[in-house]
Amino acid sequence: MGLVIGTAGAAMFPFVMPSSSQPNASLTVWDSVSSHLTLGLMFWATLIFMPLIVFYTSWAYRVMRGKVTLAHIRANEHTAY
Repeated sequence: MGLVIGTAGAAMFPFVMPSSSQPNASLTVWDSVSSHLTLGLMFWATLIFMPLIVFYTSWAYRVMRGKVTLAHIRANEHTAY
């Protein structure tokens, strides 16, 4: 599946969104790139926040692991919501 998508992308290069009505208005790879400042800021934001997101997600999965059985629900039916 990845090779099929890669083949389609390679066949369309350098166009990301080709225009059928006006070929001059097509979006190319070079037209769709952000500025160097934006790419740098997003790199550092990803470097800082991605480990936090992975840590929180793994913590949440660890806390909520296991099956909820009918016996567990009956034993804790009077807990606060």
